[in-house]
Amino acid sequence: MGAPTLCSRCSGNVLRVRPERCSLSDGKPCSPCTEDMELEKEEKKLEMMIEKIQIKRRALRTRMNDNHDRLIHKFPPEIASHVFIQYTPSIDYISAKINPLYLGAVCQKWRQLAWGTPELWTSLCIGPFRKHNDDLLSLLTGWLERSASLPLTIKVVHGSEWGYPREDVLDILNKHSARWHNLHLDFPAHLLHRLSGSSQKNILRRLVLRHPVSGAEDQARDPSSFSTFSMKSWPRLTDLALIRVGLPSVDILWDNLAVASIGNIGVDHCFELIRRAPNLETLSLRAIKSSSTVFPAPNARIVHRRLHSLELLGVREETVAMEILNSLCLPSLESLTHKQSAFPVDSLISFAGCLSSCFKAFKIGIDEVGYHQLSQFLSHLTSLKYLELRGVNRSNYYYSELVGWLSASARSSFYLPHLQSLQFTCKYFPCESLAEIFAQPRWKFVRVKLNTQIDTLQDDLKTAELLLGLVDKGFRLSIVRDGKEDLLQKYRKMSFP
Repeated sequence: MGAPTLCSRCSGNVLRVRPERCSLSDGKPCSPCTEDMELEKEEKKLEMMIEKIQIKRRALRTRMNDNHDRLIHKFPPEIASHVFIQYTPSIDYISAKINPLYLGAVCQKWRQLAWGTPELWTSLCIGPFRKHNDDLLSLLTGWLERSASLPLTIKVVHGSEWGYPREDVLDILNKHSARWHNLHLDFPAHLLHRLSGSSQKNILRRLVLRHPVSGAEDQARDPSSFSTFSMKSWPRLTDLALIRVGLPSVDILWDNLAVASIGNIGVDHCFELIRRAPNLETLSLRAIKSSSTVFPAPNARIVHRRLHSLELLGVREETVAMEILNSLCLPSLESLTHKQSAFPVDSLISFAGCLSSCFKAFKIGIDEVGYHQLSQFLSHLTSLKYLELRGVNRSNYYYSELVGWLSASARSSFYLPHLQSLQFTCKYFPCESLAEIFAQPRWKFVRVKLNTQIDTLQDDLKTAELLLGLVDKGFRLSIVRDGKEDLLQKYRKMSFP
């Protein structure tokens, strides 16, 4: 009798004797082995039958989809493709449950339509993977091939606990570098050289470089050791964002740059960016630090005649805020946003002196700004048309005092003489004080909007009635909760039909 071996169809715990080696004195297998072989033949027949049934069911399901799929039959392919495009979210919202691959899993016709719609495959987010294998490389290759020759939006996100994107993954992206249009690289800056592009002319217009903060090794790394993002054909960017990455890590042509955002780097990089980009129109400065001394400090104000929008966000060090304001002259500036930043009044007033009649919009976060400081600065913004005051932690008393001061100041024809829109965005607000603003005849036509999180009118119907009366007289007042619910209309319907 043959030696016992593992049956290929068993779990691995059961031993059986090979029937072909089983023989008795008459040269024939024993009765149990004979019966087992017969059952094995029947089993194979059943398996073949099941396979045939599955093939037939797949064909039937295709016909079922043909009969019941209203999308394919009701619309021409061009319209159905557009529906698919609307289903697929932008790159920032691609999730495991929503992406074009799921469209192809519905049925054969959906797959053909999805695979034949290049617009579905122009956005690709490559995140950290626990495992890199041939399936991943095949997926990336197929995805990019289905995008045909269209411009690409690509986001590469690192994960320190899973490792960085492999060379073979980046090699696939490099092959399509001529089609990079929007590129977001979120991995350590010393790896930037791994995405270098080909020698072909590129169409790259937006670039985001973000050096992560996670990982002790990355935090301890000297910025001077960062590599440079450089393509063999210089990109002519219109939009650039740098987070914890300095200007030396970017090799681009600067003359086309119109929009820039830089954060968590030295103030000297800000000045150098303004020097290099003569056509810059919009600039956002976030959490700027003291000078890294990589670039020289300006000896006089830098005059930039194209910049029309400036944001100071999270610039908390007063000396840094003063250095920025004292070093810039922006005669074409139209909008200034100031949030969670130091508020050096003298530097702001001096900065306002360089502005022209083009300046018309000011947005400020007032949580850390006294209303006396604010009012002092506002008195120098004579061309201002749009004013937005945003606060989270301020009390009702603060807003009451602020509105009272604004109303009192409005008695002077020189105070905000061209104001057209005044907006408050906050958690709580004393609605009864809004009437004070309209007490000034010249502010009768100012559009006043309150965007609040708490409905304080529900406990003060008398004020609600007063404000509704103002609206009925033609005053341009709106009160909205969480940007959606119109509270005045709510109380007009509920309390004052």
